[in-house]
Amino acid sequence: MNTLLTAQCKTTTVPSPCFHCGEAVSPYAHFAFKFENKIQPLCCAGCKAVAQTILDAGLGAYYNNRTATAAMPPERDAVGALFDIDSVASTYVVTPNATQRELDIYIEGITCAACVWLAESALARVPGVSSVLVNQITHRAKVNWSSDAVTIDTLIASLACVGLGAQPASSSERFAARQRAQRRALIALGVAALSMMQVMMFTVPIYLADAGDVAAEVMLLLGWAGFVLTVPVVLYSARTFYSGAWRDLRQARIGMDLPIVLAIIATFFSSTFAMLNGGKELYFDSISMFVFLLLAARYLESRVRESSLAVVEKLTNAQPTLAWHASNYPADSDCTQVAAATLNIGDVIRVSTGEAVAADGLIVAGESAFDESLLSGEARPQRRGAASRLVAGSLNVGSPVFLKVTAIGTITTAAKLGRLTEHALASRSHFVALTNRVARWVAPITIALALGGAIAWWFIDPTRSFSVAVAVLAIACPCALALAAPAAQAIAINRLAREGLLITRAETLEKIAAATNIAFDKTGTLTNCESAITATHLLGKYSETEILAMCVALEAGSAHPIARGLNACAAQVGMRKVVSPVVKNLNFSSGNGVSGEVDGIALRLGRQAFVQALVGCDLPHAISNATLFIGCEGSWLGAFELNDAVKPDAHTMLQALARTGLTPHLLSGDCVERVNSVAQSLNIDSTHAHGEQSPQDKLDYIRARPSAWIAVGDGVNDAPLLGAADVSIAMGAGADITRITADAVLLSPHLMPLVTARQVAIKLKRIIAQNFCWALAYNLVALPLALGGFISPASAALGMALSSMVVIINSMRLGKR
Repeated sequence: MNTLLTAQCKTTTVPSPCFHCGEAVSPYAHFAFKFENKIQPLCCAGCKAVAQTILDAGLGAYYNNRTATAAMPPERDAVGALFDIDSVASTYVVTPNATQRELDIYIEGITCAACVWLAESALARVPGVSSVLVNQITHRAKVNWSSDAVTIDTLIASLACVGLGAQPASSSERFAARQRAQRRALIALGVAALSMMQVMMFTVPIYLADAGDVAAEVMLLLGWAGFVLTVPVVLYSARTFYSGAWRDLRQARIGMDLPIVLAIIATFFSSTFAMLNGGKELYFDSISMFVFLLLAARYLESRVRESSLAVVEKLTNAQPTLAWHASNYPADSDCTQVAAATLNIGDVIRVSTGEAVAADGLIVAGESAFDESLLSGEARPQRRGAASRLVAGSLNVGSPVFLKVTAIGTITTAAKLGRLTEHALASRSHFVALTNRVARWVAPITIALALGGAIAWWFIDPTRSFSVAVAVLAIACPCALALAAPAAQAIAINRLAREGLLITRAETLEKIAAATNIAFDKTGTLTNCESAITATHLLGKYSETEILAMCVALEAGSAHPIARGLNACAAQVGMRKVVSPVVKNLNFSSGNGVSGEVDGIALRLGRQAFVQALVGCDLPHAISNATLFIGCEGSWLGAFELNDAVKPDAHTMLQALARTGLTPHLLSGDCVERVNSVAQSLNIDSTHAHGEQSPQDKLDYIRARPSAWIAVGDGVNDAPLLGAADVSIAMGAGADITRITADAVLLSPHLMPLVTARQVAIKLKRIIAQNFCWALAYNLVALPLALGGFISPASAALGMALSSMVVIINSMRLGKR
């Protein structure tokens, strides 16, 4: 793969043309790149950035096929416009429907809630943009629009106008940007730390010495040493605060960085003035400590952000970049290695032992074991054979298989789940919205209080006026308040994602904590995901193999546990040797069954009453244990006895939920006897267990009992129930999960993550309240003390930074198992 190299172009008497734009390359230019094993000259950083993006997107053929060099636009416009090339834009822009477009943008320069508001305002002003959501923790913006006038370039330009750098949030670019930012933050933090330690050695003697103990020349020398060591902190380490404050002032706003900048500049110049005039009011150590502690708190916040992005990165980067394409399958199994991005739906690929699956698909040949822990959290490899679904990112730990591609790129299960998790991280709960609104007003109030305190003390004791103002500015920064909810929320969502439960909306956790009742479907939820056929009763002229062939054809494409059970039974009796009949007019009746025509004969498969409505007569004889029937007009054809074992951890899960105050309910479309049997084995109150429930019955049940409900179902026939509940949790994995729009998705085959979700939700509510109370109490107590002159600038700096650290460390308790 071509890679860009930074190299110095050779000086020639005739300037070489830029390989990208054709402009003359200065002999002093240091921009070049390697294309097709040849060093090509570039004229500027803009062309280098464009070329970098073209090659990273796998579009190097652009340079071979172009008919003219690119026009030379301004540097930012060149990069932004490149993203609007159709083949490049398609790798970033998602199309949820025919009219909507969605893009994730990584924004550089976000440091506080005010920056979030600024970015959202800038993007929302772009004509055609319908919604914007910026996440303070992950620094990513989710933008939706429906107008053709909106381009990636216009979005990036709108952010550039308010001083924010941005780029589409591709994984490699996002990672590189975060690495650069983290490296800069560490260097700035290191400079501040070294300065703080050294300055303390020179300034402490000044504080402790009595008059006459130290010669004036020595005092001056110590002051100059503190000054010299503080200059790198003021000019380098504190740059992030200056840029944030300047960005806010350009927009005629007061952000959180402005009080910090005022405190740093005022303290530095007043200390310098005092030093030159022989005074002892030197606060060089306070400046270094203030900046160091602020940077340390922000670095700790960045580590929280990185851990929150870990799950999203794992999902979005799951699929490999290369795949083995079997272009003539099944005529031959020869494969050629291609870029996974070039695959099309319907292609057949080979997944060898030890390789990751490059796309979602169905196994067409072979059988193997796959590590699917990426999605389900299940460490034990799962056996998958012919017609089994595989998701991109699963690891083949057995034999080679051939896979027919059903989804690629941004529409794979892993990619969609990554966007669900990212949406949850970006969305805001009521707690987050409240803290952001409060924090927005704290900065201007802080400046007003500092000014008022300085004026008041000027009349009381002019020598203390300045130190009081600096202490107020330092101590009242609302960083802790702004972090109170977002940090805790991000950690909680990340924790549950690691457990196998993806939260898709931030407010879901609040609702889980407030719920009092939880309703479960039975089949595929509390019981195993495959209903075993224990007995088959023949009631007509067809053989068992023929009836099973009809059933399998009718259930083709269904992910219901009964469908999987029929497939398994058909395989056991030799169904693979029988060609499944073609079904016409296929129609699914939610909660009842499925109907269709085979060879002109109308068939129904499902509940007894549903089938009997077509048959038109009673069963020839009672079949007490049968729960699944098939028939045609005027004739019953067969009946099946099903058995779906209760999941091993279902009983433990229900007991644990009951201890948290949740009352379990069982609502199932299965027969009353089987539902009661399952309820009894799980110790569910018989008055809360109901069988033969249609989707409408389930909906009426929870509507008749007004309270806070959680509904858990497999998403097949539970849509009304899931839609009506306060919190909907969908079971399932694989491709079907992409059709689920629940508040949370349980990927794990185990049920205990539901208990974890309840416990984490309750703990999250408590920790956010603790953070909020701590941040408010700190400001309410510290501000009067600072205004009263009881807190020095150094102590104020320490207190402000420690308050932010307390909030972050307290939030990190949510990440512990």
